[in-house]
Formats: sequence, structure tokens, C-alpha cells
Amino acid sequence: QWLQDNTAGSGPYRVTEYVLNNRVVLERFADYHKGWDGSQFDQILIRVVPENATRRQLIENGDADALTFSLTPEDVAALQGNPDLQVLTYDTTNVTWVTMNAPRLKTPEVRQGFSYAFPYQQVVNGAYKGLLTRTSGPIPSTVRGYDPEGFVYQTDLAKAKELILSGGFAEGDSFEYMFESEDEVEAVVAQLFQANVAEMGFQLELTELDGATLNQLEYGDLPAEERPHFFGSWNWWPDYNDPWNMLAPNFLEASTGEGGANAGYWVNERFEEIMAEAETYTDEEQLVALMKEAQNILTEQDLPAIYYGQLQWYTILRKDIQGYHHNPLYLGSYPYYEMSRTS
Repeated sequence: QWLQDNTAGSGPYRVTEYVLNNRVVLERFADYHKGWDGSQFDQILIRVVPENATRRQLIENGDADALTFSLTPEDVAALQGNPDLQVLTYDTTNVTWVTMNAPRLKTPEVRQGFSYAFPYQQVVNGAYKGLLTRTSGPIPSTVRGYDPEGFVYQTDLAKAKELILSGGFAEGDSFEYMFESEDEVEAVVAQLFQANVAEMGFQLELTELDGATLNQLEYGDLPAEERPHFFGSWNWWPDYNDPWNMLAPNFLEASTGEGGANAGYWVNERFEEIMAEAETYTDEEQLVALMKEAQNILTEQDLPAIYYGQLQWYTILRKDIQGYHHNPLYLGSYPYYEMSRTS
């Protein structure tokens, strides 16, 4: 409660103003132990700008100096050729997926079917404009334990339909898909998926919810039968370079229900055993072997999600800003002390 209205921290800058959903102002801390050489900024203004078009206008017009992962892929492509801007793209630890409601989708075969039904290349090239790299499951290629030879789905509607029907569903059946209304890219993804599902003779009903409502539903205590078949707009990155930290919040049985991110109520006994062993591993080779099996369960055998891939993030800077470098774990952060403006 105290931290909602106060700050507690250290570093080169201190918070001097905070207006909820509007702005944060940082100013130099004069006694910072590394000192100041005069090139660093005296003040940093962080603005909250909800509208995508306004964010683009601010960076193009020079009324803002930097933004990270807060435009559409179309905007990023359009700005690549702007001589007044630097457009930096880079690998991240952020993987995105569609969470599947395991109890309502009945069998692993049905979930495999919907994974074969997903329009991967259309999503990569059309929705994300190449700012997405296919990966074998939920562990990013930039995190230890990733299996570069893991199973990766490709779109196959005939195989998809056969697997879905094998699980007891019939042509004409309808499935619910919920996603975040503010996410323009996810809207395109949902519509592309809907078209493939319709081509197989099923229906995918799309429901858009604001981010807060969607999170409340995903992290809430509603039983599986009262949740949709699919949650879109889901992405995750770990707190540190460890695959257990990436998988545990999303797929362990303990993460189902109130406060957990296992929104699809997926449970696999062998996966639970692997994760219990991996939590306290002492040998890197042991971890790699455990994660190889875990990823195979999460993709080919008994998948809980449809994995798009690993996101390419971007930072757009005015051409006179120097000293920026991205942080692969603390995505969206800026090394303010190292940044400056060229004269």
C-alpha cells in the first residue's frame, strides 16, 4: 500500500513526480556514487500514451526521444526508412502463445489438432511483419535449456480436422476464443485462426475483453468449464535465465486457480516430476536433459498451448540519442545513466 504513493530505491536518478496513468519524472541524484561527467541527462520524462497513433506521431515529430515495443509491426516497418530515427530490433526472452483449456478440449489429440490448424506463417509474416521467430515450445532460444531440435508444428488443416474429430467433436461445433481488445496484432491473429477453423467446418467465436478484465479471468478461480476454450494474447518471459522459472508459473498444477498463470488447467504427471527435479538441479547437462523431455511433453505429446514463437522486440530512438542497449531479461528498461544526446 505504501509503495502505491511512495518510492524506495537507489541509482543515478530519483522520482520527483508521479501522476498515475500520465507521467513519471526522474531527476539526477547528485550524490550518485559513480558521479556525473556532464553528458548524462538531468531529467527523464516518462509519458503514458495509450493511443498507438499518438505514440508514433510523438517519435516522428521529435516530441519524444525513445519508445520500446509499443507500435504496430506496420508502424515499425514504415519507420525503418526514416533518416531521423534509429530502429533497433533484437532477440528477447519473450515467447507468445494461445492457452488452451485442457479439460474442455478433452484430449491431447484435440489440442494437437488445433495446433495444426493455426496459421503460423500468416501470423509471422502478416500479423507480426517478421518480428517473430518460430521456436519449439515456450522456452526462448535465448534461455538455457532450450531444445533447438524440438518439435515445431506446421499448418495442416486436413490432419487438424481428423485429430479434432477423433476427440469426440463434430463438424459445426463452436469454440470460444478470448483476447485483449487493445491488442491490434492479436486481433489479426484471432481472425486468421478463425478463418482456418471455419475452413475445417467448425466455428471460432471471438470475444474481445479489456486487458484488466482478461487478466482477472485468467488469474481468477473460475473452474475450467466456465472458461473459454482458448485464451489469446498470452506472452511470458522469465525473471532470470532459467527454464524452470519460465515454465513453472504457466504449466505446473500448483499454478492453476486463483493467482496462477496456468489458465488452461493443464496437468501432466510426468511434467510435474521433471519440474520437481529441475527446480534444484546442480548439473547443467542434467538440466538440459530434463528440459528436452519437458519441451517434448509441452509440444508434441500433451501440449497445453499453441506456440506462435519468440518475439523480436524493437526500440526506436531519435537519431541524436546514444548509449542505449537492450536488456534481454528486463525488457523495456533503459540504461538512462549511459544515455545522452549528441550535440
